[in-house]
Amino acid sequence: MNMKRRQVRSDFADELIVEEQAGQGYVHTQKKGRSIHVSHICVQDADNPLQKPPGDYISISFASLHDRLQRTELIDALLDHLALLMNAAEGSIERVLVVGLGNREIVSDALGPQVASQLLVTAHLYEQKETDWLKGTRNVAVLAPGVMGQTGLESSVIIEQVAKRYRPDLVIVIDALATRHLQRINRVIQLSNTGLQPGSGIGNHRRRIDAQTLHVPVLAIGVATVTSIYAVLEEALGEEQAADAFVTLTKDLVVTPKEMDEELLHLADVMAAALNRALHPDFDRL
Repeated sequence: MNMKRRQVRSDFADELIVEEQAGQGYVHTQKKGRSIHVSHICVQDADNPLQKPPGDYISISFASLHDRLQRTELIDALLDHLALLMNAAEGSIERVLVVGLGNREIVSDALGPQVASQLLVTAHLYEQKETDWLKGTRNVAVLAPGVMGQTGLESSVIIEQVAKRYRPDLVIVIDALATRHLQRINRVIQLSNTGLQPGSGIGNHRRRIDAQTLHVPVLAIGVATVTSIYAVLEEALGEEQAADAFVTLTKDLVVTPKEMDEELLHLADVMAAALNRALHPDFDRL
């Protein structure tokens, strides 16, 4: 059991629910659409069995990225829940900093930069006071800070300094996440208003990016793009045999599917479409 706790990791709140502890410090509701499933966990107490900061965790699961109607339903669901979390944030939201975390050179970690590259950026135009044709938009800046191995700096440090200069009303952080279920890779998106800790799902803990560190509300959006080798073994063999098999491995590997390249494009398109509509709700050119 200790091996399981050490190796099977997850960034998703709904994967941490233990039935005998259900409802202790949090409320869990679920809703099904035509082709999606929404799980909404509202953590109310800091002391909770999920070990998650208090706030909202919304997971949207879907069956396929290759069906246009399913992608449309997914975009609409993302838009609705983004609007829900944005409307719940304190104060009016006029300036938004969107951060695409991850390493664009590694396909399973490139989601953040890929989405960031497709967003409608307007901050430079607002700076130039050219706002006549920007009616219906927000002042939006986008940042893709890379990873420590590329820059030598914690992503959180770069984000903090940009936020100090740009002074956003809201920061939205996009990242690739780890799941403990193989079938959920590229099939679930989580939104939360508690920020995130980059790398936590694969045991590579970096400094948290949240309202406490940035002094501004932070929304986090992530997609399950990887799982651990132990999670794969456990699903295939069962917990006891997986533990026996794992001790023969010399490394704790991270797994992603071979079709990740193609699915990354669909995921980035879906998330960028929802974000553009949420950030610029009345802009008729989108």
